[in-house]
Amino acid sequence: MNFDIGFIFQVVVKLIPYIPITIYMAFVSLILGGLLGLVIALVRHYKVPVLSQLFTIMITILKGVPLILVFLLIFMVTSQNFNRVAKALGWHMHYGDLPMSLLAIIGLSLMAMVGLSEAFRGAFESVKTVQFDAARSLGMTNLQTIRRVLIPQAFPVALPMIINMLINLIKGTAIASLISVVEIFSTATQTASSNYKYFEAYIAAAIIYWLMTIVIERAAVLLEGRMDKKTRRA
Repeated sequence: MNFDIGFIFQVVVKLIPYIPITIYMAFVSLILGGLLGLVIALVRHYKVPVLSQLFTIMITILKGVPLILVFLLIFMVTSQNFNRVAKALGWHMHYGDLPMSLLAIIGLSLMAMVGLSEAFRGAFESVKTVQFDAARSLGMTNLQTIRRVLIPQAFPVALPMIINMLINLIKGTAIASLISVVEIFSTATQTASSNYKYFEAYIAAAIIYWLMTIVIERAAVLLEGRMDKKTRRA
C-alpha cells in the first residue's frame, strides 16, 4: 500500500469546516460541566448533609464508567423513551427532531462535571482557613465568602486542570461519531471510505486535533500569565 501524502492535505482541507462544531461541543460541555462540577464541589466542601454523600457516590460511580459507555447509554435511553416522554409532556416533537450533537454535549458535560468537581474541590482545599476566618470577622455570609474569597482564590489553582479538561473534551468529541454526529473524526472516516486510505485520513484528523490543542495551550499560558500578574498586584 502506497502512502499518499497528498490525500492527507485533501482531508485536512475537508476537515477544517468541522472545527467549529468540535469547538462548540467542547466549550458548551465545559461550561455546563463546569457549573455542575462547581456546585457539587461546593456541596462536598461545605459537607451539606445528605447531598454531600449522594454526590460523592455519584462521582465515584461516574469515574468508573468509560465515556463511550456513557454515550451509548444516553443514546439508547433517549431513543427508546423520548417520544413517550415528549407526548406525555405535550411537546410537538419526536426523537428524530433532536440534534445528535445535543446528546453528545450531555455525555461530554457529564465527563467534565466529574473531572472539574474534583479539580474545584482540590482547589478549595488550597485556600487557607485564615481567609474564611477573616471573611467571617468582616460579617460576610457564606454566599459572599464563596463569591469574594473562595472562588477567586481557587480558580487560578484549578485553571490548569480546566484547560486540560477542555483538551480532553475536544478529543472526546471523536466518540460522538458513534451516535451519528458529523464532526472531525467521522468526516475523516467518511472521506476515506471511497478509497480505503484510512491511515492517511486519520493522520489528517490527528493534525487538526494537534493544532487545536497547541492553540489552546498557548492561550492558556497567556491567561495564566495575566492572572499571575493580577495576583502579584493584589
